[in-house]
Amino acid sequence: MAITAHYTPGHTPGSTSWTWDACEGGRCLHMAYADSLSAIAAPGYRFIDHPDYVAAFRKGLATVAALPCDILVTPHPDASGFREKVAQRKSPTDVAPLVDPQACRNYAAGAAKNLDAQLAKERAGAK
Repeated sequence: MAITAHYTPGHTPGSTSWTWDACEGGRCLHMAYADSLSAIAAPGYRFIDHPDYVAAFRKGLATVAALPCDILVTPHPDASGFREKVAQRKSPTDVAPLVDPQACRNYAAGAAKNLDAQLAKERAGAK
């Protein structure tokens, strides 16, 4: 098995996401662990004061969106709908509800919307 690291600064500057292929019975699926992409910060921190970090964050979002990704695992299961997908399985070996080739793209798109909303709030002077 080969595991590939991907630098994906997001919630934290050192965030790393990981991909690998899982194969069983002649079927292989692209697995992705994508680290947190939430634009949440400590009180007083403003993303708009750190344009280089915002640029790195956006690059991390683009990296996650482009990952080979049939099954996505995230540190916060709600961020990827993981619990709901697991609940839809018909048996412990049923992976069908977990398979979504758009999962990484959708995860990154949602995080980009949240980042844009946070930046807009900061520009407007809201905390």
